[in-house]
Amino acid sequence: MSIFCATYSDIIKFDKKPNEDFFLVSKKKPIFAVADGVTQSHFEDKKYAYPAGARAAAEIFCQTVVEYLEDNLEPRKDIIEKAFDLANERIWELNKNEGMVEKLDYVVYDYFDTVGVAGFLVERKLFYGYVGDCGLGVFDKNNRLKFQTKDMVKPAVERARVLYKNWANLDKRERTRIFHKYFRNNPSGKGYGSFSGEKGVKRYYQIGCLPVTPGDLLVFYSDGFVEYLKIPCFVEILRKGDKSALDDFTLKKAREDNERFGTDRTLIAVSI
Repeated sequence: MSIFCATYSDIIKFDKKPNEDFFLVSKKKPIFAVADGVTQSHFEDKKYAYPAGARAAAEIFCQTVVEYLEDNLEPRKDIIEKAFDLANERIWELNKNEGMVEKLDYVVYDYFDTVGVAGFLVERKLFYGYVGDCGLGVFDKNNRLKFQTKDMVKPAVERARVLYKNWANLDKRERTRIFHKYFRNNPSGKGYGSFSGEKGVKRYYQIGCLPVTPGDLLVFYSDGFVEYLKIPCFVEILRKGDKSALDDFTLKKAREDNERFGTDRTLIAVSI
């Protein structure tokens, strides 16, 4: 088994912005986690807004999940659920400590939160779980995509556009307020999930198990790498673990189309 990791920030769109993604690979066992902290509002002049706790939430998710799985690793899906529960509790503590619970207005002061994906290998099986638009892709030995998780954020956006007929004409701040207040972790299951400390996130846990075979390539990713997974030469770069080639390729694509290829993007590629 070989492991190749990479992370990049959006250096084209923002003049100053920390990379809000985080990833962690266990040094003890085949356990992997990637998280994408949700950006707080930013100013029209493209300067990054503070307070900025998205990165902290992403880091808490990865560290908590990996540490819990290290201590409780068994070939069972429910331990991922328990790891997610614990991570969400710790992110709630972050929000309480930073005063977000008292100040909450869903726009200027909103919960620090993160989406994430995690998984572990046991007995030729991959146990995985995710929330939001982080995901997992599995390629076979011929680089054919044989499995990919589904983004749960885009359908929620489409649902908002249907329910709010004037969605496109609403002020951006009002759209943000509506989406965060009424769609994030909505217990009905008709929104989307994000680890903010809100209990409703449990409704959005997606947890599964897949068999893996020699030659498989597992890719845990944040949404900034979604479009890249469609490009054959990108998968070849991951196979080779060529960091220099990936640096050049991702910068080239980001300059070509920053919206599709240039946002914060992180991955862990595991060759079986």
